[in-house]
Amino acid sequence: MTAVADDITVPAGHGLMHELDKTGDTRVMWDRGNKDEVEAARRQFTDLKKKGFIAYRAEGKEGTRGEVIRDFDPDAERIILVKQLVGG
Repeated sequence: MTAVADDITVPAGHGLMHELDKTGDTRVMWDRGNKDEVEAARRQFTDLKKKGFIAYRAEGKEGTRGEVIRDFDPDAERIILVKQLVGG
């Protein structure tokens, strides 16, 4: 996983999702207490997974520690989705 250099501080009670692809870094932030925002982030996560993105739950501002996740976790501080590369 590539670390995400980031100057955004995730406020308490929020989550931040990064979509990394050839166009750059698209970010979505949600308030864990706002059901509409959580569901919008969940839909985007699901859509990206269907397009072949791999998801990581990341910790810390740099996102250097993390683990692969299969399902959206609204309680994650950061989620990084990266387009899977085709080998060959």
